[in-house]
Amino acid sequence: MKQDIFDTEISIYYGVRDVYGTTCKLRAFLFDTKHASEIEYLRSLPTKEERNKIKQRLPMACISGVFQPTRKADNLVKHSGLICVDIDRQDNLDIDNWGEVKQELSKLPQIAYVSLSVSGNGYFAIIPLKYPHCHKQQFEQLKRDFAKMGITIDPACGDVCRMRCLSYDPEPYINAEAVPYESYYVEPKPFISYQYSGDAVLDKVSKCCDLIAQNKIDITGDYNSWFTIGCALASLGEQGRQFFHVCSAQNPAYKRGESDKKFDNLLRTSKRIGIGSFFEICKDYGVTFKGL
Repeated sequence: MKQDIFDTEISIYYGVRDVYGTTCKLRAFLFDTKHASEIEYLRSLPTKEERNKIKQRLPMACISGVFQPTRKADNLVKHSGLICVDIDRQDNLDIDNWGEVKQELSKLPQIAYVSLSVSGNGYFAIIPLKYPHCHKQQFEQLKRDFAKMGITIDPACGDVCRMRCLSYDPEPYINAEAVPYESYYVEPKPFISYQYSGDAVLDKVSKCCDLIAQNKIDITGDYNSWFTIGCALASLGEQGRQFFHVCSAQNPAYKRGESDKKFDNLLRTSKRIGIGSFFEICKDYGVTFKGL
């Protein structure tokens, strides 16, 4: 028997000072009306500071799973298969029909729930994920898909342990039969723009990277191998950056920004490992410039 989305277990916290929390059903959190009058009062307050004082006392939940013993990504015990995205008014001032956003979202089969945010100035939507183990990648694609609709969602919602404050909406949109969202973002693969120029070392490195890219060979293995490859390619100076991206991109965990940051650091600090280490690692994977 298929489980009702709203019967999913999540972690719940009683105010910002509660670091351990407990668990409850999603429906118990979303449909809690005990604080409705308090939330209505919060919405009447003129300043954000005043609203935050009340908000910090309200129950909060991690919609994307159960966390123990404390709330942080590394303590995820079980993913709920859900993600919650925020649509803030201040990030979407170009939307003229703001009052119709909930109705427009309800047309999407992947939307399970839409409600006013606790401030009343935004919305939040809960979406089941087809691949919860790819939480970040699915969120990155959600950002892009919402942008195509002209809606900006809060980038902080990509955090799997993102907290959702209890809210109240007398007319939330509810769809227990929502279809899991299937799309996920894949970091674009880099390509080698280096042209053979007669520099013997660069030509050899480029030929090895050509083979690595063509045959999708991941020579990075673990962090130590990735680090060593980075150090070796950093010995070439800035010219080694594109080769580092090619090698790094064969690993499923590749992120261009992280690889750039690592290479920047290695350019400043890496002095002891030469390019010979790169060729040695390539050789272990059957990658050689000879014969090319």
